[in-house]
Amino acid sequence: MIAYKEIAQVKNVKGLNPITGDYSYEENGRGYLCIDGVLLEKEETASKIISVGEYVYVWYNRYGTIEIYSGHTLLKTFQKEVYFFDRNVGPYIRHQVRDPKTFEASENILSVSDGQPLLAQNVPYRLYKVGEEVIGYKIFEYKLSRLNYSGEVLWTFDFPLCPRSGEPDDLDKVLGLTHGMLWVCTGLSRLIALDLETGKPIHQFSSAASDKANPAYTYVRGFAYFFFREADKAIITISNWGIHILNATTAEFIESYEFSEVDSSGREAFEFLDAARLYGDCLTFIAQRHWEAHGYRCAGIFDLKARRFIWIGDIISLEEKMSTGNHLIAQFPLQMEGNRLYIKDAENTLHIYQKEWRLKAQVRPQSEATASAACAPLPPWGGRAAYMGRHANHYRCL
Repeated sequence: MIAYKEIAQVKNVKGLNPITGDYSYEENGRGYLCIDGVLLEKEETASKIISVGEYVYVWYNRYGTIEIYSGHTLLKTFQKEVYFFDRNVGPYIRHQVRDPKTFEASENILSVSDGQPLLAQNVPYRLYKVGEEVIGYKIFEYKLSRLNYSGEVLWTFDFPLCPRSGEPDDLDKVLGLTHGMLWVCTGLSRLIALDLETGKPIHQFSSAASDKANPAYTYVRGFAYFFFREADKAIITISNWGIHILNATTAEFIESYEFSEVDSSGREAFEFLDAARLYGDCLTFIAQRHWEAHGYRCAGIFDLKARRFIWIGDIISLEEKMSTGNHLIAQFPLQMEGNRLYIKDAENTLHIYQKEWRLKAQVRPQSEATASAACAPLPPWGGRAAYMGRHANHYRCL
């Protein structure tokens, strides 16, 4: 396995952009945003920080506010009830409006460049932008619709019922679009391709035990987390069982294998995995060790090309977990960027790892890194030397 070594811990971190090294943290009731090597004091701590092209978008949870930065220069602020899309769709954000009398929500899509709405009217859907298409989902009605830019419904797909409960299945993700097919996955581990013109299902796969005898579905063992890889139009799934890779254009499975067949020793290192994320040819996850009480404390990486686990490590020691209750949670997945790994624990401490043979001499030891939240040293992220410290109650960035 590849060796990764923990090189720093930063306490009280809330938001992180591993691509740029920008992050936010809280101290003494104040929020701080470190962006492009500059520390900014904020009334609220930023919850999410993402890169969109050459810009950085910063989202604040309390009022749903988004700030747009170029470097550390604030270009624009969108106030109240604006949100990121689940996937990077370029310079667009979701805007939600609630009726003050009925509290019913409606949405539109805003262009970041000029703030103008994409649709001619707000619509009562949770919106998704897939290429040039706009897809809407009615959460409590379990209906998926294709919309035109006038906000009119072109077709609607009703999610089927769960055979055992009789309740409707629910949308998990809008995955992607290829060859006239819109691929979605559901909460019941179903994978469905809809005809973009009609909304009719073309291909339907399922890992639900209740669908084994359902003629509408092709049963496939081992669905859990779904990802759409745009580069080769592939849908990749990972579960405790193993891996499936499907050609989304032909709806044919390219690869399907159990972990126990390709890397039995790696699979034996943990009992359950969770919070999987796709980074190129690597899947990251957090996991629970065998014979331990509930809670995750380790994380790992599976290499799709090599078909093996290339790293599994304990982020939280067993002693710490037993004595303090600290653990890893699904909301804070293992993030991967270049030679570094980033993960937060339940106490909002950010753990930073680097491939061991690439460690640089100037990285400060972990004992210094964990000294305090305010004096946490930051490794050189994004090519910048960024050590944060406090001197005479003033923050400085070098």
